[in-house]
Amino acid sequence: MSAQTGPNYDTSFLFDATIIGAGPAGLSAALALYRMKRPTVAFSDGEFRSAKAHRAHTILSRDDQPASEIRKIGREQIERYGSTRFVERRVCKARRDGNGFEVEDNQGEKWRAKKIVLAMDVRDAFPDVEVYAECWGQSIYQCLFCDGLERADRPAAMLGSDSPMSLHFVGIMFHIGCPTVTILSNGQLKPPDEATAEALKVAKASGAKVDERRIRKLVHHEDEQGTEVVFDDGDVLRIGFLQHTAPTHVVTLNLAEDLGGEKLPDGSGGTLLMTSQSSGETNVEGVFVTGDAGVVMKHFANAMALGVAAGAGVSFQLGKEEERELAKNLVEMNIRLAYGQTNQCDVTILFQPVRGFSVSLREALYCVLV
Repeated sequence: MSAQTGPNYDTSFLFDATIIGAGPAGLSAALALYRMKRPTVAFSDGEFRSAKAHRAHTILSRDDQPASEIRKIGREQIERYGSTRFVERRVCKARRDGNGFEVEDNQGEKWRAKKIVLAMDVRDAFPDVEVYAECWGQSIYQCLFCDGLERADRPAAMLGSDSPMSLHFVGIMFHIGCPTVTILSNGQLKPPDEATAEALKVAKASGAKVDERRIRKLVHHEDEQGTEVVFDDGDVLRIGFLQHTAPTHVVTLNLAEDLGGEKLPDGSGGTLLMTSQSSGETNVEGVFVTGDAGVVMKHFANAMALGVAAGAGVSFQLGKEEERELAKNLVEMNIRLAYGQTNQCDVTILFQPVRGFSVSLREALYCVLV
């Protein structure tokens, strides 16, 4: 893929929106903005959290397709419209620039936009278990709505038991058909609080086994054959999949911090970006967050929906600002007409900044006064 694709906007062009990230959230935001004919520039570093997953699941009309294929189709559809420029670069810096924003990519080029959408991905903080990284997404699943059903005919295990929510997965694994479920504590099991201790009792009552032995390493088997857990004593546990939800951290968190965005803990040792509106707008006006960076529930389809919401939020905010500008122009026009400082032929000059709206003087005055 070429370094830059889409319409030939140069870097001096003032876009309506900059989108940082071109995963399901960023692409959905770009699609929503196209539908409102909003020129947009979208950046992608080509790295995606779902890159290692065999298939994406629980996505209406796209179930069991590779995530890369879904992204490819989505991007091709957006590119056909011709109002979004895709730039295959990493954004390194972001700052407010007057009433808008400026970002700088890793080649030193600067891009300006009225609004900014942070659709950055997240990265999982893997535990110190040998071969864990190679197994992640292949036979280690963080979300059982995404993966697990296809291997539910085999023994399964979960790593850790540090919260009632994590132990809830035990019941799900039994419910979808796993014949056995083993809780691997990787050392002495110590529930951190009473609620977790109670959840552990329920998991045991449902039939789950607990294994406190230290894990030496994992052995990954290709062709979706599962994995082996090798313990320090040399014993081996063969399972179809291992459930584990690692803490996640926002990629290029510095961009949000540079813009004044606030972060908060996600409750699992990771971080999220704070949002205050259903559209994903942050505490900074004009800065929106969408996708995995702003929610605990990280899922492809959820990211798509959040992307549409962010795109709509950007569009509505721009529309309000344009209407207010038009209202001011209408007031100015009537003042000039009243004092004979202009004529009807000059009126169109006052409307050049904003097009596509029809507002009565009464509505215009209302917009200005309120």
